[in-house]
Amino acid sequence: MGYQDDYMVNNIKDTARLITKLLFGEAKMPDYRATGTDPERERLFETVMDLADQGSINEAENMLLTEAGDTRDDLELMLTFYLHLNDMDTDFLDNHDYSREEVLDGLRNVAEDWGVSGI
Repeated sequence: MGYQDDYMVNNIKDTARLITKLLFGEAKMPDYRATGTDPERERLFETVMDLADQGSINEAENMLLTEAGDTRDDLELMLTFYLHLNDMDTDFLDNHDYSREEVLDGLRNVAEDWGVSGI
């Protein structure tokens, strides 16, 4: 991974952490975990993660943005999804028509949907 890639990876992590701080008052990395309390949300999470891992990243993102609700857990799920994409190899993302810039744009769009702009 080159310098530019390292910069983008870190920028994406910092952006996710900032969104969490601004919306939840917590300076932690978002990390959605299945708790067994909401089977529909957990099904969505498993499905979008599996689709992304298989290379259907755009399909996974569209599903997530269409089906996620407006709870704190939904926001954490979305942020975790984008961080998962950020952890993927650049070649994998490129080979499946996705880029780190799109990961960052996705985070920014989620933040704007939640009332946080200018990130």
